[in-house]
Amino acid sequence: MPRGGKKKKGRNRNNTKRRDLRPTNNDGQPTKNSVKGSTAKAPFNHNGATDGITPNFDAFQQSGKALPNSYRTVYSRYKAATKRVFEYMQANSPEKNHIPREQIFVSSLVTTADWMVESRIPVDPDILKDLKFAIRVRSKVARSVYGGGDSGHKYLLDVLIYCWKNLDSLPRAEKDIIREGKEELDTNGEGPSSNRFEALLEVTGEDEGDDDDMDEEIFPSDDVPRPTLHAEAVPLQDLLDSDERNDAIMFLLALDDLMRCVVEKYRAVSRYVDYIVQEGMCGSVIVPSLMGAAIATNMAIHQVRRLEIEFELHNPHISTPYRLLSTIILPERVKQVIQITREHGQKVCSVRDANLFLGDCLECSFRSPADPENRGSVIVSDFCSRFGVDGKGSEDIDKILFELQWLVKGEVPLRSELAIMEKTNITSHGWIAMSYIGGDRAIHHTIRLMQWFGSFAKETEKGKHFNVVPGFFGSSPWQPGRSHKIHTDLDELLMAEILPKLIYLCRDGVLSDKCTDLPRQNAIAPLWSCLRRFARSPEKPVRWSTAFAVHAILTSILETDKITAQVAVVCEKTFNSYFEQLDMACEYKKGVDGVFDSTHFQSHLRVVQYLKELGHPFYEPRARWNPLCAGTNFLYLTYFGNITVGTALIDDRSQLKIVLHLYHALIVNDILKSGDIPLLDWLLDGFENSRTFWGGPLPRKGKFVEQFWLGMRGSFRVAEKVMADVSRLDDTQLSNKNHLEMIEMLCRNEASVTTRLDPAEFSTSFRRICNRDYHDVVDKYHSKKMKQEGSGQDGYAFAVQLNDTSQAFVKEHGLFAFNLPALGVHLDEFVCGMSRFFKWDQLFKGTSLHDQNPRLQHPERIAEEYMFAHYVLGKLDQVMDPSELGRIKDFVTLFMCPFFEKLSNHARGFIWFQIAGWDIP
Repeated sequence: MPRGGKKKKGRNRNNTKRRDLRPTNNDGQPTKNSVKGSTAKAPFNHNGATDGITPNFDAFQQSGKALPNSYRTVYSRYKAATKRVFEYMQANSPEKNHIPREQIFVSSLVTTADWMVESRIPVDPDILKDLKFAIRVRSKVARSVYGGGDSGHKYLLDVLIYCWKNLDSLPRAEKDIIREGKEELDTNGEGPSSNRFEALLEVTGEDEGDDDDMDEEIFPSDDVPRPTLHAEAVPLQDLLDSDERNDAIMFLLALDDLMRCVVEKYRAVSRYVDYIVQEGMCGSVIVPSLMGAAIATNMAIHQVRRLEIEFELHNPHISTPYRLLSTIILPERVKQVIQITREHGQKVCSVRDANLFLGDCLECSFRSPADPENRGSVIVSDFCSRFGVDGKGSEDIDKILFELQWLVKGEVPLRSELAIMEKTNITSHGWIAMSYIGGDRAIHHTIRLMQWFGSFAKETEKGKHFNVVPGFFGSSPWQPGRSHKIHTDLDELLMAEILPKLIYLCRDGVLSDKCTDLPRQNAIAPLWSCLRRFARSPEKPVRWSTAFAVHAILTSILETDKITAQVAVVCEKTFNSYFEQLDMACEYKKGVDGVFDSTHFQSHLRVVQYLKELGHPFYEPRARWNPLCAGTNFLYLTYFGNITVGTALIDDRSQLKIVLHLYHALIVNDILKSGDIPLLDWLLDGFENSRTFWGGPLPRKGKFVEQFWLGMRGSFRVAEKVMADVSRLDDTQLSNKNHLEMIEMLCRNEASVTTRLDPAEFSTSFRRICNRDYHDVVDKYHSKKMKQEGSGQDGYAFAVQLNDTSQAFVKEHGLFAFNLPALGVHLDEFVCGMSRFFKWDQLFKGTSLHDQNPRLQHPERIAEEYMFAHYVLGKLDQVMDPSELGRIKDFVTLFMCPFFEKLSNHARGFIWFQIAGWDIP
């Protein structure tokens, strides 16, 4: 059991210095109504994919929706900010009455800025913020490897920087002065103060424009030269309509940032494993680190899904990765296609039409030639028919398609194409020149492999195994410890082992549509959701979010390549140990006097045991237990199995509430001190923030009984009756009929149903991950400059949410290490032993408590709850002289401390993974 640790600041429950038992770490909801039963589906067995039966999950579905995502996307925000600046400056232009509002040109900004400076016109501070936001976003694109777009967009950025430099020197307008046109702008919901991330920023009361530490490159302190005005007027709306290339670059930059987070997390895992081996620790110490990395990765996958939707909302025509790549890398080919249609066609295609055509050509080149969905044989003829292109033009366009096919083979070559492409001058994996999704980690290489596998999966009948020819995509069998890049080195592993088993898992296994959907899987494991979507329609173009999820799996393997086999063995053993502990606990309780099996317990237990199918040995170890999939399995087992369902099982018969209310009251009365029973300290720390559990805040002396009953039943009326009974009875009246009358009343009362715990009350990380609740997140890690630079950008919000969630997880993983259902059996044994020690069982022996409420399977526990509140908590509430607590002290010395000391010596029966610093016998 864990022992020792650092001192914790603050005071404990008995107002003395408290010792924190939580060691340092290097890395770092059931419904409220009881379940009356379970309507299990018929046994499910598809070629050995799963052996269990699907339980009834209805009682564990989410009771409420996650917080709404009612915000504007970054794509609309930076465009709207640019447009507001234009309209504001036009409204303040000396020629505003002579220029129609729909004819706003970029060059007019420069003229208006000069006039405002000469006239010393006070500037609206909100417009400066709009300017800064638009410049920041557009500068991020301009500084990318793609050069920030065409000359028109570069011209616009130069003009915006010039305007900001000049307007920033002007006096600020008073807040109560409403600028012309502002009311009209705000009615569209795009006012400059509408910032999705304002809740994440600390209010300092200072103007952002007064920050002397501003990025010199974007916002220079020296004078900015006046841009040379273009001879041809450039309408603003034309530039905004052609911003799709900027949007595409921003999207890829966001993916690269998110994948960088994944890389850093798994590099930390690799370093931590080295430390574990060096220190000779137990292998399961790696589990919290894997779970922490899986939290970050699944949050990143969720973010990519959101970014993907946002991007398509504003660019609905760029609906595939191929069209996005075409928008970025094929601008010259676009010009060629337009020129061909101009010279040889009846209609001239637009830039958008040419982009879409070339993107679809890329898709044909990415697909297998044998793919029935491959339109390579008809795509040129369809395009030429649409635009009336003659034979000569058709030949030219067909040549472009042929060149693209070779370009794709050179960019993302398969093993069979490497030898041929080595003879050409085409450089591979250069389209996305980014550190984490390009080059040796090219995500579009993964997209091509997935598109090939999708064709194969579509042709394979459901229920059949995927028979992949070994060695087609790389050396077979794949050997760990030899991989240095994702493409080529991991192709065989992905295509021969990982994808076949994961897609089979999603089509015919526990994650398939044939089984009941696992509750909360979209929140806890977006990885599974992406894989399931791919398995349902593998023939469709691969989605960015799905490609990101699979690419993250490969990244986790690449970063832990030397220890992948070791991690897989430890993860499988740890996962299985959880269910072995459940089996042992169920077997153990059969021999414990007073501990009963209930329908409620069995139905809940069946739900947890069903999760064992996630680790079914049918699936390849590298598919089940690669670092990301293993961490995700542990996450789901923890947050749904162990926390959501487990809290119902550990308090199945109120045993957790009785034990912790007792321990807390003993500490307040100085009979015990924090640290005397480390196991209970951990549980107390884990549940101390649940007001439902405690009936309010942690109770003080005089409130023990009242808050115990409020926590048990949630009823003030029942609590008042028990309090009145406690005040007039003493412990010499064991046979007093008033006891039985009160117990019978409790059994009859509908409030006898115990209040169930909501994990979101005591687990911040659960609330963040499962409920997507970030309303109270505070940024503790970013400087003022970083907050200003990140304001309004998705990456900043993601970083703040991830930091807060990770910190909460590190604080709570000590509680997660306990197998709560298994531990609940032992706590139930303790309550039964307490009843025998105080001879409460003699009071209701031979009574007809069952007749009071036929729905109650074990009304004896309600009697024990009442006697506990009366004789133990009542005494600890009222007695001021410790010498009058002799019987309770005897109980603590003779039964309670020996019981938990013995239990701690057998901690391997309910601790399923270790935490660094714990000493588990």
